[in-house]
Amino acid sequence: MDNKHDGLWQGGPWEQPSQPVPNLPYIPVPAAGIPVLRPRKRRRKWPWITGLAILVLALCLLTVVLGRHLSFSLSGPGYLPASPGEDWWAQQEEYSTDPPNIRQAPTGTGVTLPLQAAAGPALTYTQIYEKNAPSIVSIESQSQSEYGTGTGIIMTEDGYIITNAHVVAGADEVRVALSNNSVLQASLVGFDADEDLAVLKVDASGLTPAEFGDSAALRIGDPVAAIGDPLGYRSTITDGIISALDREVEVDGTTMVLIQTSAAINFGNSGGALINQYGQVVGVTTIKIVTEDGSAEALGFAIPTTRVKYVVDRLIDGQVIHTGVFGFTVYTFPAEGGGLEIMDVAPSSDAYAKGIRPGDILLVANGQTITSTQDLTRLKQSLGLGDTVSLTYLRDGQSYTVDVALVDPQEDNR
Repeated sequence: MDNKHDGLWQGGPWEQPSQPVPNLPYIPVPAAGIPVLRPRKRRRKWPWITGLAILVLALCLLTVVLGRHLSFSLSGPGYLPASPGEDWWAQQEEYSTDPPNIRQAPTGTGVTLPLQAAAGPALTYTQIYEKNAPSIVSIESQSQSEYGTGTGIIMTEDGYIITNAHVVAGADEVRVALSNNSVLQASLVGFDADEDLAVLKVDASGLTPAEFGDSAALRIGDPVAAIGDPLGYRSTITDGIISALDREVEVDGTTMVLIQTSAAINFGNSGGALINQYGQVVGVTTIKIVTEDGSAEALGFAIPTTRVKYVVDRLIDGQVIHTGVFGFTVYTFPAEGGGLEIMDVAPSSDAYAKGIRPGDILLVANGQTITSTQDLTRLKQSLGLGDTVSLTYLRDGQSYTVDVALVDPQEDNR
């Protein structure tokens, strides 16, 4: 997935209007590779669509008469299927990654996203739904040429709402429908397309905020539920398990580290909640994977709350999100005696300046014993450019501890 043109579909599930639920149009899927879908907004259809529909119907009837078979996939906007060898990327429409053009809400308010430790007995799916349904909202975004819907999660009782950035990107108007069916205009607090997160604000009080848990406590196999608005069916719950953690998926040229789940995530679930067995939101659902023949099932992904908190807190504070890297690489397999061996260190990095060199054995990071690369990946979820991490490493039988600042990936020359 390192090559943007290797057949990976870097788009997203189609965002459908809430009411009525439309018939799904057709689009092709690349002939090879694993397509990753991120819900997108739908292009507005103008009056000529009627004539186009008649033409398509006539062509379909002609196909039946001739006994030919045409293959389509049910995944989004109406494009004709790509011919073998044809450039798929040239067939796609461009979608905005710009922030919505709506009223700006104040930043620097001191509001942060709390992550609670799990407590109490596990809940049934009915109890999970009853606890979280009042905290899930429907989001409709609209511009002169596009409209779309998605899902959001209430963060505070006075109207801070978390959703995916692509749900509201490029919109001229964003409306939020609460669980009691009241509809409110939304303003923008913060937006980051690369992180695929946005924070909205509605003028309200007495809302029911979701309880957010710590995604770092998740284990593979844990039961989870997803609540969102698939295909406009509001506040739908699906169940599944945590299929994998720290899964790296490249979307639109950006590598995201995500939770993989078997809970069904469909078009319109974007910005919705992935919930643990204690009724806590542990992820924001964002993408799914499909194949042309429909053989791929239960491959949904969510942004873990450790990353959500890092991004949301800074967006509310008015900051720009800058990704940081450690400035070194490690071998995948643990070193003899434990830890990870440093494979390479960027000469321009702070890690190099602090004395870390290839061959050193990394033992501890921020007080946590390092046993795999996933430990480092998980740690980086709550860190950004310029943040420091305490590293303990071993060299020639002697241990050393240094504080290392994360550096810009563009300056991480190896």
